[in-house]
Amino acid sequence: MRNTAILRVDTQEAFTPEGGLPVAAGREIVPGVNRVTKEAHDKWMLIIDSVDIHPKGHISFASRWNAWVFTQNPLNPNDPNDLLWPDHSVGETKDVELIEGIIDPTGIVKIYKGWAHNRDAYSAFDMGVTELDGNADSGYEPAKWAKTLVEVLEAHNIEVIRIVGLVTEVCVKANVLDALKNGYDVELVPDGIRGLSPEWHTSTLEYLASLDGQTNKQGRMQSVKIIA
Repeated sequence: MRNTAILRVDTQEAFTPEGGLPVAAGREIVPGVNRVTKEAHDKWMLIIDSVDIHPKGHISFASRWNAWVFTQNPLNPNDPNDLLWPDHSVGETKDVELIEGIIDPTGIVKIYKGWAHNRDAYSAFDMGVTELDGNADSGYEPAKWAKTLVEVLEAHNIEVIRIVGLVTEVCVKANVLDALKNGYDVELVPDGIRGLSPEWHTSTLEYLASLDGQTNKQGRMQSVKIIA
């Protein structure tokens, strides 16, 4: 069996109906995430939580720009997918806590992303680190001994990343694309993944599955599997 890690993407209260960035189906992932987590824990597999965490006044917040939410980020006008969001995932708030009901066995590695005040990050590969110094008021920076996601994966000789979490068309998609870019194969578990809407969820999974078997820019054959 190839060395496989579980990546639980943003499985936090921010992306539930009551969270800062409400996702109507956010809590529906709990049974699927718990099943995948238990199976992995019983087999001593590496389990990673990506945690979306922002300081106050983060660059992605519409409130910083006195703008409407879900409108174009003025710093990136050429990317229609770079939007302004409601204030969410602010550090030291309930938004960064694990969704109620999701199991949290010992040994899970946390990767914090989105911590930089003037840069957004949808993927744990994008400046994600294991430890932060600072707080939501003063801002964050990587702790002295913090490791990146790639360093954690390489230390465990990981070849495949099995992904669950939120939300399909934003952070799940970004993590899949970055995993492929970094040479990892990907497995997606649909009952542990939800999107902002059922239509976007389905279309994004179809798009990601279509990447299976394609050759990437490095000349490597990609693998993206949808598994039960």
